[in-house]
Amino acid sequence: MRFLFVGAGAIGGYFGGRLVQKGEDVTFLVRSTKQKQLEDEGLAIKSVHGDFQTPVRTITYGEKAEPFDCIIIAVKAYHLPQVMMDLTPFVGEQTMILPLLNGYKHFGILQQHFGAEKVLGGLCYIETTLGSNGAIIQSSSFHSIVFGEWAGGESERTQKLLSHLDKAGFTVILSSDIQHEVWQKYIFVASLSGITTLMDSSVGPILASSTARTIYEQLLNEIVSIAQSAGMPVGADMVTATMQKMDSVLPEFTSSMHRDMLKHLPVEAEHLHGALLAMAVSGQVVYPILETVYARLKIYENVNDMR
Repeated sequence: MRFLFVGAGAIGGYFGGRLVQKGEDVTFLVRSTKQKQLEDEGLAIKSVHGDFQTPVRTITYGEKAEPFDCIIIAVKAYHLPQVMMDLTPFVGEQTMILPLLNGYKHFGILQQHFGAEKVLGGLCYIETTLGSNGAIIQSSSFHSIVFGEWAGGESERTQKLLSHLDKAGFTVILSSDIQHEVWQKYIFVASLSGITTLMDSSVGPILASSTARTIYEQLLNEIVSIAQSAGMPVGADMVTATMQKMDSVLPEFTSSMHRDMLKHLPVEAEHLHGALLAMAVSGQVVYPILETVYARLKIYENVNDMR
């Protein structure tokens, strides 16, 4: 199976690198500057699960290649419009597209552009970042990909994909209810990124403050309420399950969005929090904490654009 990873950053580089280490046929679609760095230095992973460095195969935008069997998209949502245009030459009749982005909105966008039958449901759990020298630094015990047919169930093609992703040094789960899995993560990420950026803090101090904890619980309830009202696959236990997960993380844990803000990088405000507010029934219910989070992020974006 021929894999194309869109991006060789913290997430795509990690999972793609592990597949290279296993011996799978992997190509990275990267910008010309990244291509040169990878040609000169190779792909380097520094991980609690073992370090690894290797040469990798790359192509850059505008280069030609035959369609790939599986394209894994591991970029930020604000890059997606350009990525879809760049990917079109590499998508064939049998190509599977597996997005690992956070959120929900992008699935519909990808399905509309490439065709619903080509797009799988997918997500990942990992804590990773890029070091100053370009090495991928992976620091969490968890490093997993969850995927499945968007309509549910299993298929011959997802079983085949599972066989190629399996035994590559990370956890892989084939889900028969991937939309539920997507929403489970979306709610956790949206509430986590919302509260950590609003409070400008890691999780520990937030949960240690009774006032901040209450605000987080209200934010979580607002997000779950929107999802349930929109008919999304979100069970009655979602608030409790998400609170338990939040309580289980290390005090120094924070969201990638919070880390991006500290570095003055772009954030996925529209894709994560704006999309939730757009899903809400206008005028019927107010969501004061989520609206505050969204306003905070939009102000950050406006100020950051002027830097």
